[in-house]
Amino acid sequence: MAGIFRVQGFGALSEWNGQFGSASAAQAFQNVAALGSNSVALTVRIWTDSKTGSTVIAHPDKTESDASLLAGFQAAHAAGLDVVLKAGITGLDSTISSSLAPAHVDAFFASYKAEIVHLADIAEQGGVATFAIGNEMSKLSGARYLPQWTDLISAVRSVYHGELTYSAATDEASKVSFWSQLDTISVNTYPPLTASTTPTVADLVHAWTEVPFNPYYAAAFDYKSPVDFLHSLSLEYGKPILMTEVGYRSIDGTAINPGGGSSKAPADLAEQADAYNAFFQVWTAHGGDWLQGVEFWQWDLNGNHSPTGYSVQGKPAQDVVSQYFNGKGVVPDLVVAGSSIVDVIDSGRGNDTIHGGAGGDLIRGGDGNDTIVGGPDVTEKLTTTTVTITAYGSVVAGIGAQARILVNGVAVSGVMEFTPATDPQGYQTYAVTFDNPDQVGSVAIELINSASGRALHVKDFAINGVALSPSQATNASSPGSFDLYVRTISFDTSGHQDWFVGAASDNDVITGGGGNDVIDGGGGIDTAVFSGNASYYDVSFEGATIVVTDRIAGRDGSDRISNVEVLKFANATVGSDSIIPPLTTALAGDRFHFDAVDSAGHVTGQTVRHADGTRDVYDSAIVGKDYASLHATIDTTGHSSLVEGFRADGSSVMRQTVDAAGVVHLDRYDSSDHLIQQTVTQKNGSWVQSAFTADGEISSEIQRHVDGTRDITNYDVVGKAYTTEHVVRDAAGISVLTEGFRDDGSLALRQTMIDGVRTLAQYDSSGHLDQQTVTQKDGSFLHSNYLADGTLATETARHADGTRHVDIFGVTGQAYAARHDDFSATGQRLATTFDNHDGSHTMTAYTSGVTLTSTPANDVMNSAGGDTFVFRQPSGHDVINNFRTGEGAAHDVIQIDSSVAVDLAHLSVQVVGQDTLIDLGHDASITLTGVVAPLTSHDVLIV
Repeated sequence: MAGIFRVQGFGALSEWNGQFGSASAAQAFQNVAALGSNSVALTVRIWTDSKTGSTVIAHPDKTESDASLLAGFQAAHAAGLDVVLKAGITGLDSTISSSLAPAHVDAFFASYKAEIVHLADIAEQGGVATFAIGNEMSKLSGARYLPQWTDLISAVRSVYHGELTYSAATDEASKVSFWSQLDTISVNTYPPLTASTTPTVADLVHAWTEVPFNPYYAAAFDYKSPVDFLHSLSLEYGKPILMTEVGYRSIDGTAINPGGGSSKAPADLAEQADAYNAFFQVWTAHGGDWLQGVEFWQWDLNGNHSPTGYSVQGKPAQDVVSQYFNGKGVVPDLVVAGSSIVDVIDSGRGNDTIHGGAGGDLIRGGDGNDTIVGGPDVTEKLTTTTVTITAYGSVVAGIGAQARILVNGVAVSGVMEFTPATDPQGYQTYAVTFDNPDQVGSVAIELINSASGRALHVKDFAINGVALSPSQATNASSPGSFDLYVRTISFDTSGHQDWFVGAASDNDVITGGGGNDVIDGGGGIDTAVFSGNASYYDVSFEGATIVVTDRIAGRDGSDRISNVEVLKFANATVGSDSIIPPLTTALAGDRFHFDAVDSAGHVTGQTVRHADGTRDVYDSAIVGKDYASLHATIDTTGHSSLVEGFRADGSSVMRQTVDAAGVVHLDRYDSSDHLIQQTVTQKNGSWVQSAFTADGEISSEIQRHVDGTRDITNYDVVGKAYTTEHVVRDAAGISVLTEGFRDDGSLALRQTMIDGVRTLAQYDSSGHLDQQTVTQKDGSFLHSNYLADGTLATETARHADGTRHVDIFGVTGQAYAARHDDFSATGQRLATTFDNHDGSHTMTAYTSGVTLTSTPANDVMNSAGGDTFVFRQPSGHDVINNFRTGEGAAHDVIQIDSSVAVDLAHLSVQVVGQDTLIDLGHDASITLTGVVAPLTSHDVLIV
C-alpha cells in the first residue's frame, strides 16, 4: 500500500462492554482498512466515581472485558490493521478527563496504575503495537505528578514491550512532564484554524503554518504555528509525533473549534471535506520524518454515524481520506528559507525547494524530488539584517495600531500600521532591512500611537529568519505575551550577534529522503544523510556533481549532490573526497559501490564499475596478510588484470599484472619499496621466480617447468664452500641434481640422484675431484677422498647395519703404505689391516668374532680370541699370533677352502719348536706362534 504516513487510520471509542469484540466492530475494521488505513486507535474507557474521586474501576457495563479487547485486537489484525490502545478515564458524574481533580492523589494514582498495568498486560497478550497510558488528563500530567507517572511507566514496561505513549490534549502537550520516558509523543490535535464559517481550503492550509489568531492557543503553542509547535516538541524530546486524534465535524464552521463546535450548527459536508483536504495538504508537505502519522476521530463502530458528527463515513471527506491514504492526493511543493543561524528543517512529500541559510542546519527533504541548498557558498558576515513582523491591530478613531522597529534605541523603519484581523489570512506582514551596526544590543517593537482601546497583537517576529517568542522579550504592558498596549516589546540581543551577522560556520546535515533530490551543501563541512546501508547505493559523478542512487526502489531515489563534504549512510560515513579511491582516475560513466563496512562505520570494501565493463575493486583493513589493503582491476571476462597490495603506510607490498598473452607478472616489495621478489608465470603453468637483495642484486631464482620439475638457483650463499647453488627437483619435489659454484664459476660440488642412489662429488678450486660420496637407498654409503692428482686418499664404506670400513692410502713415514679399519655400528674398532711397504700385510683383531682373510702376500694376523682366519687359496707364508686352540668360548678357527685341502688329514701339520706349521703346498704355509697342541677339527675347518 502506497500510504503517506507510517501510521494512518481512525480512532474508535468503546461505548459499552463487548463493543470491540462485536460483529459490527469487525466489519468496521474491514471498512477502515478499505480506505487505505494501516492502523486503528481503540479507546477503552475506565471510570472514577466523580471529579474528585480517588478510585479507578473497570465498570462491568461500560468497560471492555479482557475477552472483548482480545477479540477486537484479533479482528483488527485480521483486517490488516495495527492497534493503538488508548486508556480513557471519565467520571461517572460525566466529568471529562481534563477536569479530574482527585481528593487523594496518591490513592488515585495507585488505583489508576493497577487498571493501566492490567490493560497493558492485555495489550501485550493481544499484540498491540502502541499503548497510550492516558488521555487528556491535563490537570494531572504536569511536573507536580512526575513521580507518580514515572512509577506507573516503569510498572507498565515490566508487562508491555510495545511502543508506549500518552495522548495529550492540544493545549496540554507542552506541559506533559514525562515525555522523555515514552517512545512517542501523542497529541489530540484540534487547533482552531479560522473564525469564519466560509473559509477556503487555502485559508485553512495557511492557518496551520501561522501562529493561531486565538490568543489562548497562541500562548499554548508558545507563539508558534501548529506545525512548528509539534515539530518543536519532537525536537525537544527527540521523539516522533503521533496525532492520536484529529477530526472535524460535518458542520458549518467546523474549523472554528475542531475539538467541539456548536451542537446547533447546520450540517456542512463540504466544509468537513475542505478541512480534511487542508490537513492533508499541510501534513504531506510539512510532515517530515518526525511525524509518525495520524488517527482521525472518529469511526462509528455501530455504523450509525451522525450527519453532523465527526465520522467521515458516507461523506465527501471519506473520499479525501481514501485518496491520500492510498498515496494519490496532491502534495504541495514548499519553498523553505532558513535563518542566519542553526535551523532544523524537516519537510514532507512534496517537491520542495529548501535554502538552509547560514549555520549548521539539519535538513531533511522528505519523499519528494527536492532541491536543497544547505547555505551560502562562502561563510561571510552579513552586513544587513531583515526583520519581519506579522501582526494585527485595533482601530481607534479610524486609525490602526502604528509601530516602528528600533535598533539600539534608534528607529530603523518607517511607520507601520496594523488593522484588525479575524483569522491568519487577515494578518499584516512588514519586512524592515537595515545596515548592521558594530554591535546590536537591542531590538524593539515600539507602539507609537497607544491609546485606550488600541493594541498591537504580534503573531510572528523574526530577525533574519530567526523566530522569536514572548519568553525572549520584555513587555511591560502584557508580560509573557506579544500583545502590546503601550511603549515597546524589547529584545536584549547583546548575546545573539549571530542573529544579525550569521553563524560563524555552515556545517549542514542534509537528508534528501525519498525522491530524486538536488542537494547543494554550500559552504562549510556539510553532510548528506541516506536511510540505508552503504552497500545499497551506487555513486557516480557528473562533472563536480555527485549522483547517489538508491538501488532499493521507493526509498531514497537518485540524488544530485554538490558542495557536500560527507555522505552518511545507515552503517557508514564516507568523505566526498574519498569516494574516488586514490589509485583510480574517475572516468565518464564510472559507478562507485561500497561493498563492505567495519563496525566503526569505515568503508573497507569498494568497487568502481567502469562504462566498458571493467572493474576496480578495493579492500582495506585486511588482517592476517602482509598487506593492509588490496586493489584489483578486473576485465570484462571477470579475470584480474592487475592486483596490488599495500601496507598501512601506503607502501607497496605486491603488484601482479596479466598481459595480453596471459603471462602473469607478480612483483613483491620491501618496506623501502625495493623489489624483493618477481614471479613470471606462463599460460602453460611454468614460471620463473626471482628474489633480489635490497640493492637490486638477484639472490635466488626458481624455474618451474611444464612437467613440474624445477631449477632453483641461490646466489651469494654464505657459510658454504660455494657462493652459488643450483638445484634441480623432479615433479615430486625430490632433488635430482645439486651443484655449487664458487665466485669464479668453478664447480665446488655436484650431487645427483639416480634411482634413489645419491652421488655427491666435491671439487677443489682447480676443478679436481676432492671427495665423492655415493649413498644407497638403504642408507649405506661409500665416501672417498682424492689427492689433487686423482689418487684415492681415503675411503669410508658405511654398511646398512651401521658398520664401517675405513681405508687410508698413501701413508708416509710409517712401515705401511695403507691402513684398513673395520668398526662396529657403535663405533668400536674391530680390526685393522696394514699394507706394508714390502707387500706383506699385518692384520689385528681387537675383539672376538672378527674374521681376518689372508691375501696372496705374506700376512701377519693377530688374534683377540674367538676370531676366524680365512684362507681361500695357498699363497704366501702367513703367521697367526695368539691363536687359541680347543673348544672354549674364545677359541679361534682357521677356515681353509676345500680347494686347498679336502680335510685336516690331508694337511701337513707339524710342531716346529714352540710353533705349529701348517703346510698348504705351493710354497704356502700358516705358522701358529706359541701353539704346540695338536690341532683338531675344532681348530681347522675345511669349507
